[in-house]
Amino acid sequence: MNKTAFKLITARRTVQDQVYEQLREALMSGAFEAGESFTISALAGMFSTSHMPVREAIRRLVAENGLRISSTGTAVVPDLDLEELRNIRDARLILEPATAEIAFKSLGKAEIARLKELVVEHKRTGENNEVVAMLALNRNFHFLIYEASGNPVLVSQIENLWLRSSPYVRFLSDKMGELLRSDYREKFSGHHDEMISALDAGDVKRFRDAMCKDVAATYDLMVGFLKSKGN
Repeated sequence: MNKTAFKLITARRTVQDQVYEQLREALMSGAFEAGESFTISALAGMFSTSHMPVREAIRRLVAENGLRISSTGTAVVPDLDLEELRNIRDARLILEPATAEIAFKSLGKAEIARLKELVVEHKRTGENNEVVAMLALNRNFHFLIYEASGNPVLVSQIENLWLRSSPYVRFLSDKMGELLRSDYREKFSGHHDEMISALDAGDVKRFRDAMCKDVAATYDLMVGFLKSKGN
């Protein structure tokens, strides 16, 4: 667990909400490995808070399937499981292309310009083998699109799927250094380029198809690595 993933708790919002948001963000950014465990006491010490807000934050994340509770009562990042991964992939392939299609008409010049900036930054971090930054930019790219749908229900469901994907993303990130040093590097941004091209052309079908390919390609990589690992 990367302790620097957490910030000091301030009084502007409830302590409970801040602990939850920071834990959730740390999970989604791949700060925790599958199977990693931590106690309420340890987290309370990191946040300099009492046990209660940490316990409530963990309870919420367990309800969202971002964490589970072990038989000893510690919070645990879910283990890697091929069937679970396929179920998440199937759900993402339904929700994310559909949400992108809804968002298409609402992505104006400013949003498209920012998406183009994110693609450039994403490629730069890939060239420099900056895996953590690359993953963050990928998430920013996707959620700029999803949030443009104006549908918070869909965005919330997609966020939950990304939360549940986090142990797999961390697993993949540990393999990405090797991929980024190979010819495969260009494939990490290829579908983003296709989405930008479709936006410029006003082609919603191509935009949706590129989103679908992007989601599927990531999961194909994860499945391949998991099979080689023996899961």
